[in-house]
Amino acid sequence: MKSVFVYASQFDRFSLGESHPFKPYKATMVYELCYRFGLFDHPWIRVFEPQPAAEEVLAEYHSPEFIDALKGANSGSFDFTMLHYGLGSNDNPIFKGVFDFSLLVVGATIAGAEFIASGQADTVFSPVGGLHHGGRAHAEGFCYVNDIVIAIKRLLKQGFQRVLYVDIDAHHGNGVQDAFYDTDQVMFVSLHQTGETLYPGTGFETEMGEGKGYGYTVNVPLAEYTDDETYVRAFKAIYPPLVQAYKPDCVVAQIGMDTLKKDPLTNLRLTNNGYCQVIEEIRKSCPRILALGGGGYSVPDVVRGWTLAWALLNGIEPVDHFAGSVGGGVYGHGQDIDSLRDQPHRISDTLKKAVDRYVDSKIAYIVDHVFPIVGVRKATGTV
Repeated sequence: MKSVFVYASQFDRFSLGESHPFKPYKATMVYELCYRFGLFDHPWIRVFEPQPAAEEVLAEYHSPEFIDALKGANSGSFDFTMLHYGLGSNDNPIFKGVFDFSLLVVGATIAGAEFIASGQADTVFSPVGGLHHGGRAHAEGFCYVNDIVIAIKRLLKQGFQRVLYVDIDAHHGNGVQDAFYDTDQVMFVSLHQTGETLYPGTGFETEMGEGKGYGYTVNVPLAEYTDDETYVRAFKAIYPPLVQAYKPDCVVAQIGMDTLKKDPLTNLRLTNNGYCQVIEEIRKSCPRILALGGGGYSVPDVVRGWTLAWALLNGIEPVDHFAGSVGGGVYGHGQDIDSLRDQPHRISDTLKKAVDRYVDSKIAYIVDHVFPIVGVRKATGTV
């Protein structure tokens, strides 16, 4: 096993605004907590400091006009023409260094893709990556660029025939879906809060791709208040059969943590216990994993969750070397911690029945409409 944690302290220099929920500095907090729990103290693990991507790398997906607009915003000055490109909105404010920040995000992600493609690593995690809403010619949803699309395109150019992209962020990854909607070289799988109740209002089960890509876009919309048990059940019903049928060369995983019950922007009810079960399934699914952070806006919970994710991706049991010391309570715990895990959470029986009915109907739709197209085997034969 060869693993790389991609981290740059430079991310701390950037801020979308004091009140903006996206906090690039959480990468440093994840790095520090991983260090505290001994998650870099193994011979197969290295920490890599990425460099910003060259400007021309953005042109591998984004339009020249958008790149020029984003570059023009780097000084922090706003003009109304930027709104045409989604820049200067409440979600995507103009701030000093916005272009530099975008280049660093892309640089970190494509470095991870290169480690995978070259065989230098089989597991990579870049916490400040996974900007899955970014469009070819516009920014949206806190995503100025789409590092995921650029990385997947690079993997395909370097000889990978089948890349499976799995997205467990609470928000639908509409930017990635749009980029690969008409190809079977990328299977797009997303579990997310339904677009009926959450931005970006897309990701319904009937969105299945087009042309050669028909059946290779798989969306599992989830009801509000979906909890660990229902989420994990849905994931296991859909993801492993798809992996077995598709046999990807690499899995690119956006492992956002805004599914948690404490997240201020979403309405799901997961704890990191359910999240960890899903990370374990992803780890088992393919020998090569490129994991990217994505969303999550209860920062202490995100930091603990991504620390657990890094441990699980590497098969390590975290050990707190500072337990019992002064300042032992950290990142959401008010006491010394012997575990990073959340307390279990259960929704009411009445609510759970309604949630399960909703999610079961989505699973059934995918089993009936997607599985036959991609060749998922039935329990009693083949499709």
